Amino acid sequence: NRANNVVEFSADRETIYCGTTSGDFGLIGVRLSKLARTVPACRLGILSLLSWPEGVICGGGDGTITTFDSTYVDKQQCRLDGPVVAMSFSPDKAEIVAGTATGQVYRVRLDGLQTLCICENHYRPVKCVAFAPESSDKFATVSEDCTLRIWDAGDYTVVTTCVVKDAGSPSCLVYSLDMLVSGWGDGRIRAHDVDSGSPLWLIDNAHRGGVTALTLSHNQRFIISGGEEGEVRVWELRTRELVSHLKEHNMPVRSIALYEDNFHAISCSRDRSILCWDLRSEKRITSHQQRMGGINSVALSGDQTIVITVGQERRVTSWDLRDQNPVAVKDLSPNLDDEAMSIALSHDGKLFATAGTAMLIKLWDFNTLELLAVGEGHSGLVNDLQFSPDDRQIVSVGDDGNVFVWNCYR
Repeated sequence: NRANNVVEFSADRETIYCGTTSGDFGLIGVRLSKLARTVPACRLGILSLLSWPEGVICGGGDGTITTFDSTYVDKQQCRLDGPVVAMSFSPDKAEIVAGTATGQVYRVRLDGLQTLCICENHYRPVKCVAFAPESSDKFATVSEDCTLRIWDAGDYTVVTTCVVKDAGSPSCLVYSLDMLVSGWGDGRIRAHDVDSGSPLWLIDNAHRGGVTALTLSHNQRFIISGGEEGEVRVWELRTRELVSHLKEHNMPVRSIALYEDNFHAISCSRDRSILCWDLRSEKRITSHQQRMGGINSVALSGDQTIVITVGQERRVTSWDLRDQNPVAVKDLSPNLDDEAMSIALSHDGKLFATAGTAMLIKLWDFNTLELLAVGEGHSGLVNDLQFSPDDRQIVSVGDDGNVFVWNCYR
């Protein structure tokens, strides 16, 4: 059997326990450097091991935790939700903390193997984050593990979990007070109840090739979606009927911003264009073109006059839609390969934040485009970030599977 890089010394240091991919653990005598015997423990391999004077504890790829006495006879077993990839004793060795490959952390009492889930997290890249309007108490995230989670912003526990099956990768998320609306790679728009996590409805074939952008109207009566093939579509939220179909982009729509009047919207695309739409007449009002590279994200100023974009050009660009050329341009970083994937504007309009391939959160002054602060923490691409409605915190999510909460001090 092949070793699984899981090795533990016995309490007396006379024996090495070695986990295998077949689910056995081997006993190797330290003095003789010889395999003495193997003991079957679980299926799908041993992923974690602990030893103590009373015996051995094995964490398996099948989600089981099995305890063995000093004669290597199995005594107790429990099953967790997902492969057990890590275990650690409490100081009094009365219980262990066990982590699973599906993002849960459990406390396990060794007397009877009673389990309590104390934490749950995403275990694959997190794609989007959203706050509900005018509520800083909770925020929502969606991940490639096909779950949506609502988090308590006070203690950072998961309040609600929604599970989606056979949907492809998520790409966008909006959070209203009573539902989560998300866009997926299978071309569907799905809604889930924020209290129970149960599905409410879905819009089938919303966009061929996948939904790439979503925004919720300020009156929460309709949503605007963007698609992989460049369409911008307006959907009535109560009936889920298609209200408008707008098609001028020729590449994926990456971001949509809506004016306060709910009648005008801005869309940006990988085709380098920024389009302003009149939703009532279903016509494009203005068109602006970035010089190089596609646009990944757009933000609209509080007074509705300035648009800020980021993208493959690796710059922050400020636009006045009454002028054809940018008002101001600022390099994101002179020395790094820094493509911003997301931009978020504070609700008071004084600050904005960017994040992307450089794995940094950058805070900027909106009026001067001066870089004010840099946050380090992510270990992978940062996909999205948002200000809380009270502007006291920024939440960022990334390919490293992490959700970071940053305090924003003025």
